Amino acid sequence: MTKWPPDKGLYARLAGQVGRVALSFSGMHRIGSWDALARRLGRPRTILCLGNGPSSESPALENIHFDCLLRVNWVWRRRGSHTAPQLVFTADIDSPPERSPIICFPTREDANRILAGYPRRTGAPPQEYLVFSETPSATRDTAWSHRPTNGALMIGAAIQLQPNRLVIAGIDLYLHTAGKYPGISEEQNEYDAIHHRDVDLAFIRAALKDHRGEVQILSEVLEAELNGK
Repeated sequence: MTKWPPDKGLYARLAGQVGRVALSFSGMHRIGSWDALARRLGRPRTILCLGNGPSSESPALENIHFDCLLRVNWVWRRRGSHTAPQLVFTADIDSPPERSPIICFPTREDANRILAGYPRRTGAPPQEYLVFSETPSATRDTAWSHRPTNGALMIGAAIQLQPNRLVIAGIDLYLHTAGKYPGISEEQNEYDAIHHRDVDLAFIRAALKDHRGEVQILSEVLEAELNGK
């Protein structure tokens, strides 16, 4: 079990400071606040949050107009749909595309570990990043028994950007009858041990309480679970 948020002790704070300085010398810019991120993204009014579950390719998405796309990890690059996000949430070492979006890491440890390896795998690191656990929010400041998934963090971050409309798809809580991902996948349709469905749901509910705009959920599984059905 991995609790959230991560340790804020002296060692963690020093590691964070060292990491931020080292990465800045590598030419990477850390975005330090949600307002700075909102400005960088052009203060989007409609945000589409796409996880990687089967509902990430729902036919209903064809009629969704948005001005900012958020995605999780890099699995979607193999599918050919919605492949130009402005912001990606990941803790995977997989290399980003040559023209990298802004990347949000769950923790400073993730950021330091992954960003340090990008140059030798891709020739160049992404230019901009942020760390969720270093950026204040109500969900970050609550103690969770397990680490929220990147999909849950994505929703929490999207709400901090204060859009008028939020559309969510592909967050299927590993309950979709079609499996873990769209198409054929042999991967187990279940949470990793560091995550937990109940924590994800509680985290998403807490985040949604801060949203004053419209919310449209295209994942039937997520909508049903949030509503207790």
